[in-house]
Amino acid sequence: MPSFAASFAGFALRTTGYYRRMFTGGPQFEKNIAKVRSGPLPSPKAHAEVDIRQSEFQGRPVWHLAPKGRAPSAHILFWHGGGYVYPATDIHWKFLSRMAAQHGWSITAPLYPLAPENTAAHITNWAMDYYTGYLAEMGEKAFVMGGDSAGGGLTAALAHMARDTQQTLPASLLLICPWLNLDPAHPDQLKTEPRDGILTISGISAGGMLYAGDLPRDDPRCSPIFGNWDGLPPILAFAGGDDILVTDSRALKAKLPSVELIEHAGMLHDWPIFSFRESRKAQAKMANFVAPAVT
Repeated sequence: MPSFAASFAGFALRTTGYYRRMFTGGPQFEKNIAKVRSGPLPSPKAHAEVDIRQSEFQGRPVWHLAPKGRAPSAHILFWHGGGYVYPATDIHWKFLSRMAAQHGWSITAPLYPLAPENTAAHITNWAMDYYTGYLAEMGEKAFVMGGDSAGGGLTAALAHMARDTQQTLPASLLLICPWLNLDPAHPDQLKTEPRDGILTISGISAGGMLYAGDLPRDDPRCSPIFGNWDGLPPILAFAGGDDILVTDSRALKAKLPSVELIEHAGMLHDWPIFSFRESRKAQAKMANFVAPAVT
């Protein structure tokens, strides 16, 4: 059973509809997107606990978070979620700050271009350009790549592209409630939608079409579940039973049984980046998974 905090959060989000309104299709969807083009930055509290600096790549900000006063335990390249249309949120910054402060991660978080101003072909090329530069900066250091939701989909797409272009791969991949299929056609998604406090089928359908642009939605750059998953590093994935994207993680596990998939019933979308009891355990699991891969 989910903890009281997790259950209450799911109930409150379903009741208020705050995030569901942000991820609902129709004319209001693009109006919502247009309103949110500059997301929150790491909070002053985060700056007090973690070394934070900002750089720039091809006109886009890149944030770097690292533990204060000690060598990092791991280097992480992290791609934020937001349906490919919204910037990183305060929840993302709190999660990344917590992983830097408590688990010693040195995190690089690029704020990649967003749809509808940009589409998958441009966004994945931008991210691949950044990845190539990141490799040069890292040199011989091992690193892990990960992301949540849309950022999990981008992580998978980039891993495929890096393998196909014979670039150095991450030591492992972290996929947090990943969005791997832009087409929400699985019948189980209809059953799950009433329990999902964050996403709607119409919202991810509309967002997926904006992101895909001129590409078919089953192009692996858009929907990496349809790509070739051979030859990739070890993968740790998380999924929640009250998340319409749970079907994507299950499809990945069926396609690639070596994936370590942690799915909890009753948990909302992106639950591992929150601060519930279950979230903290998931974050400790991430740290334990990452550590052997980079040492």
